[in-house]
Amino acid sequence: MRSIPLLNVDATDVFDEIAAAKNQPRRSLMQAARVEILAAYQGYEDMAPEVGELDKAPLTDQQKDAMRHAYSVETEPMTTLRRKLLNRISVARCPFCGISETSTLDHYLPKERHPEFSIFPKNLVPSCAVCNTRKRDRILDAGTNTRMFLHPCYDPIPDTAFLIVGVRMEENALILSYRLTRPAGMTLQTFQHLRSHFNELNLADRYRRMGLEHLGGQYFALRRAYGPGEDANRVAEKLVEGAENFEEVYGLNFWLAKLYRALAENNDFCEGGFEMVRVQNAAY
Repeated sequence: MRSIPLLNVDATDVFDEIAAAKNQPRRSLMQAARVEILAAYQGYEDMAPEVGELDKAPLTDQQKDAMRHAYSVETEPMTTLRRKLLNRISVARCPFCGISETSTLDHYLPKERHPEFSIFPKNLVPSCAVCNTRKRDRILDAGTNTRMFLHPCYDPIPDTAFLIVGVRMEENALILSYRLTRPAGMTLQTFQHLRSHFNELNLADRYRRMGLEHLGGQYFALRRAYGPGEDANRVAEKLVEGAENFEEVYGLNFWLAKLYRALAENNDFCEGGFEMVRVQNAAY
């Protein structure tokens, strides 16, 4: 979970360029809806990030289909927009999960329900395929009426600690667990929003599995830090240094930063327990 910058592009120009690139009759349908579409864009910006309750633009069924088609069937301007959104270094890692490479664009407000935002750059969020699939076309939680997912372009990630990692050493395994906690001063609505995003994207299990996989790649670095003198303090120091590096780039609640700090505080792991993460006879 992290924030990303908005793409510096004029949404009106994007609309006009894509519309002009479409064949008839879709070009005419889009141009006829231009006033309503641009008004919807302004409403989105005025309401962001609380866009979940935006009224739908008054479009005809044919205009709705034309707007969806503008995204789904590539034109040169749409291809250019997609490339600009995805090719930024700042969004190479999926902002919804912070785990995987971005490979697709998620419609924060789904184009099935809000076709007026099908090609609106501020509604197109770079994401990994897993998050895009899990998010689907959902917006509001029926029970709490809060948005189910953070908007990476608008929702600030709280700078107080809310992600907790549990570490337990068993006889032949390292057991990890991730959960959220509500820190003092955080509003209930903010916490519910974070918790919904965390649960709906299955981040606890995804962080756990990818954390164990990541540690397998760190085994030899930990082993060198431990050294022939079996210095657990050096292992802890290396983990803290790694946590600090992650925090500087991705923030206090980055899932790997939290993992490193939790492991640094676990004496059993630092006292040679890291041997459990060594990958044996890996098949590729």
